[in-house]
Amino acid sequence: MAKNTDPALSQNMIYSVFARNHSKEGTLKKVAEDLDRIAGLGTDILWLMPINPIGVAKRKGKDGSPYAIADYRSINETMGDWADLEELVAAAHERGMKVIIDIVYNHTSPDSKLATEHPEWFYQDENGQPHSLHKEWSDIVDLDYSHPELRAELIDTLKQYARVVDGFRCDVASRVPVSFWKEAREECEKVKPGLFWLAESCHLPFVKFCRDHGRVGESDSALYEAFDVLYDYDAFPYFEKNIQDGAPMSEWIDALIRQDAALPEGAIKLRYLENHDTDRFSQYVKSPLLWKNWTALMFSLKGLPMIYHGQEHRDAHRPSIFDKDPIEWKKDAEAEDFIRLMNRIHKEKFTPDSPIEYDPDLEQNVLHIERDGMDGWFLLAANKDGQLPGTVTIAIPDGTYTNQIDQQPVAVKEGKVSADALPLLLDRTEIQKLSGKLCTQCSFQA
Repeated sequence: MAKNTDPALSQNMIYSVFARNHSKEGTLKKVAEDLDRIAGLGTDILWLMPINPIGVAKRKGKDGSPYAIADYRSINETMGDWADLEELVAAAHERGMKVIIDIVYNHTSPDSKLATEHPEWFYQDENGQPHSLHKEWSDIVDLDYSHPELRAELIDTLKQYARVVDGFRCDVASRVPVSFWKEAREECEKVKPGLFWLAESCHLPFVKFCRDHGRVGESDSALYEAFDVLYDYDAFPYFEKNIQDGAPMSEWIDALIRQDAALPEGAIKLRYLENHDTDRFSQYVKSPLLWKNWTALMFSLKGLPMIYHGQEHRDAHRPSIFDKDPIEWKKDAEAEDFIRLMNRIHKEKFTPDSPIEYDPDLEQNVLHIERDGMDGWFLLAANKDGQLPGTVTIAIPDGTYTNQIDQQPVAVKEGKVSADALPLLLDRTEIQKLSGKLCTQCSFQA
């Protein structure tokens, strides 16, 4: 963990926005107009995906990827200008939210200002031309951090933004030396103390690929020396296999356990069901009941939860990042209300870095967790015949309990509960009282 990482950061919620797709206009001003609704979800940190100009050379799609940046120090004129960014940040602050921006420091577009003025700052191919190690990333060229002048330029650029925003989400951070990130954090701290640093740590096979080709491939443990929060890509692929291919839930749970054991104590992971690089969660999970259960689970795990814009309306269409593809906002008050509710549960019921125990039931597709004196049950898939069960068996005494999620009574009869009652979060003392294992006249276990 970075020396000054606040453990309470995990109690926050991030909301991710790509301005070009957030509205038909695609501007920062239109994002600012939606801040009341975004803040109303309980958002603590607003993450703006890249707001810089996009390169033209080798551009993918008509409008190009926002991660193929032409000029780090400028604002994409189709989105607005510096004044628009400053006004958006000020408006977010008025609503109690911080704003972070995307920093893309592994690469630039081939025709970027840096590539044009300093081609020596980039990795060269056999013809002496800047290139990308990853062949599929044909619209970018890779920066070479062996040049002190490059490091100084990029840190100075970060300090320019630090005067305005509250932190950074750093793209493919595993491919940039952690020594740079540590220096950047120290220098930016002089401009604005307490900036928030989120790293897109990479999938483990990709880290190995980079190392095998003689490039930087930082481990999660190393990145925690400079960052507050890292992506979940060491475990997330097992989640994807579960919801997309029906792989056993236990494979994902095992990955979460390995993650908890391998990372530094107190390490905070970003938790999400989707992001701009993945398919929409609702493309695969269409049942409203299963959507609720997965959403509740995301907010019950250790880590910092994130919502990608449109997720709160259960949008199944994955917006393109290569062409303008505005979200068709279809108001879903029920989904918004549930995210708002689970965000509050996350803040009120769970403490930072508290231990979590997992008990997957593969026959019922139910995950039981224990955390912070709570027992939770989450229905995560339909039966083998594709149908949702009517009831779920849970190992607690018969009786009527209070679901801590919505404060509604839940009846357990003959060891079964209605599947519609899930997600279910119970106070363990209530279970112990009904089982006779807690003295009803005092607060200790009998």
